[in-house]
Amino acid sequence: MNRFQDDLKQEVVLASYLDSLYDSKGLLTERVTDSTRQHQGIDLLIHAKGTTYMIDEKAQLHYLNADLKTFTFELSYLKNNVLKTGWLFDEHKSTQYYFLITGIYLKKGLLELHAATDIDNLKITSVNRHLLIGHLAELGLDKERLKDYEQDLRSSKSFGKNYIAELDSKIQGVLFYTEHLAEQPINIQLRLEYLLEQKIAKRFH
Repeated sequence: MNRFQDDLKQEVVLASYLDSLYDSKGLLTERVTDSTRQHQGIDLLIHAKGTTYMIDEKAQLHYLNADLKTFTFELSYLKNNVLKTGWLFDEHKSTQYYFLITGIYLKKGLLELHAATDIDNLKITSVNRHLLIGHLAELGLDKERLKDYEQDLRSSKSFGKNYIAELDSKIQGVLFYTEHLAEQPINIQLRLEYLLEQKIAKRFH
């Protein structure tokens, strides 16, 4: 099984676990399965008090049995050598909230996720997409400014962490340019604690 197929399998397993978790919280949810809405950045619908919330679940499945303090939000990537807008600023996405699923710990001794029952515990941080984009703009990091940074990083091939004046790297975050993936994405890597402190995010679970 290749990496892509393995990722898909783990996502299905995780979704099963999450559906049970949402049910235990008494939430009325609807898992999105059609590709059109999934491409619009909707994995889950939560129906509450006459309102439907559109959720994009983002999970750190490559970091099982670890609790990272940061999460990366995609700014741009390459597809067939064509530069594309990442999901954070993609105007075709209908996402209202990101559910960041981190700290995925498996039951004792397990190193790979094969079934929902393998999961011991995890964390879910809910991030308001609108508030996040607005806060970045307040810091001087609107879409156009970040695009300027991205162009500089790509032209200079400045892979890895990149420190910028608008962000305190110890408290807020950095830009990260990934070399080893074919898409060579550039992400803004933000500290979860900072997002919580700024009330852009809430601890959902």
